[in-house]
Amino acid sequence: MALTATGLGSGLDINNIVKVLVDAEKLPKEALFNRTEKDIESKISALGTLKSDIAKFQDALAKLQDPDSLNARSVSTGESKFLTATADKFATTGNYAITVEQLAKAHKVAGTHVTDPKQTVGEGSLDLEVNGKAFSVDIAADDDLYAIARKVNDHADNSGVTATIITSDSGSRLVFSSNESGSDSQVAVTATDTTGTGLNDMFGGANLETLQVAQNAVLTIDGQKVTSQTNEIKDAIQGVTLNLTAADVNETTTLSITSDKDAVKDNVKGFVDAYNALTSSIDKLSAYDMEKEEAAALQGDSMVRSLESQLRSMVSSRIETADGGSIALYDIGIKVDRNGKMEIDDTKLDANIANNMEGLEALFATPDTGLANRLDNLAEGYVKTGGLIDSKDTSLDSDKQRLDDQREVFARKMTMLESRLMKQFNAMDLLVGQLNAQSAGLADKLNSLPGVLG
Repeated sequence: MALTATGLGSGLDINNIVKVLVDAEKLPKEALFNRTEKDIESKISALGTLKSDIAKFQDALAKLQDPDSLNARSVSTGESKFLTATADKFATTGNYAITVEQLAKAHKVAGTHVTDPKQTVGEGSLDLEVNGKAFSVDIAADDDLYAIARKVNDHADNSGVTATIITSDSGSRLVFSSNESGSDSQVAVTATDTTGTGLNDMFGGANLETLQVAQNAVLTIDGQKVTSQTNEIKDAIQGVTLNLTAADVNETTTLSITSDKDAVKDNVKGFVDAYNALTSSIDKLSAYDMEKEEAAALQGDSMVRSLESQLRSMVSSRIETADGGSIALYDIGIKVDRNGKMEIDDTKLDANIANNMEGLEALFATPDTGLANRLDNLAEGYVKTGGLIDSKDTSLDSDKQRLDDQREVFARKMTMLESRLMKQFNAMDLLVGQLNAQSAGLADKLNSLPGVLG
């Protein structure tokens, strides 16, 4: 193996000299690359934080975009096992005495028992009807109960019947159930045989047994009788939906509906807190530390400045009301201080919640023009897929890729520089070595001349 040594001729540390020369050009550029990469990564991270904070702001806005959330009702049925209830903003506050006398039930009929559900029944058709809508199922000679049930359930024109095989101590039988409760949804079955009497023997006339009578729900509300095809009763009390779960004519449930002012205030406070959190995040991400002379990742970013400007403009605007007037946050007790943060005047807000719910709804939840809707549209433009933040991220990713390409090109350039310098210094070293050798030889010859003293 050939051995290569540098600096033997000149006595210079060529490796170190080359390293110093290469580093003199390489290190400043690499430091610039590193600073640029750190800046890009800081911006990407900051945009992720901003996007998350905007999404949290949208969560708070969602509770004010729905008019029902600004007219929340608290519903209580005590520990009743007979019903549950929900109420929307149109429900009138008050107490109601409710007695559930009867639950709505779906009609069920069944054919005769057989010892084996896999035995065939007959050949012909079954005509089924529910609430005036009929369909017909063809029965083949080799169809057992399973096949008949499958044909009924899968029929394209099935008008609301479910066929089920029930196996008990008495044997197996096919049960037809209405998919809807109430007296209007009774199941009618007509059997027609083309061969023999098998279908009629199982489903015809008296052979079809009623397992459950179709019945309506019956209840009284403050002594007034209400009949329903289902156990879900809507608007028997304005804005209220009742779901009946059990019946007892001797038991009365007290339904209490009150205005849930605390929930409304919590939603408004949630909006204020989320707005302040978002603006604080923007301040932090775009700040400049005078003492440390350090800029935050998004300091001076035009997108962030635009977002901040639009937010401030919107929260200071007035919203037109249906009566031709207008309302703003200040009118309900929310003001914006000199630092851009919201503050709540609890007394003023409580008064508006108690007496001006229409104004609150107009301010926040009016379609298109309501403050919560406008702010949400603004926020969505930033956080949606392909939105402003995504576009910024894409641009930064491109910058990072270009930086990686520049690093690669520069690294090749430094490798070539190092190789070139090594060749040049080695050539110089070789020449110096040769000159030194010639000088030493010449000195020896001069010293050997007559008359030259040693």
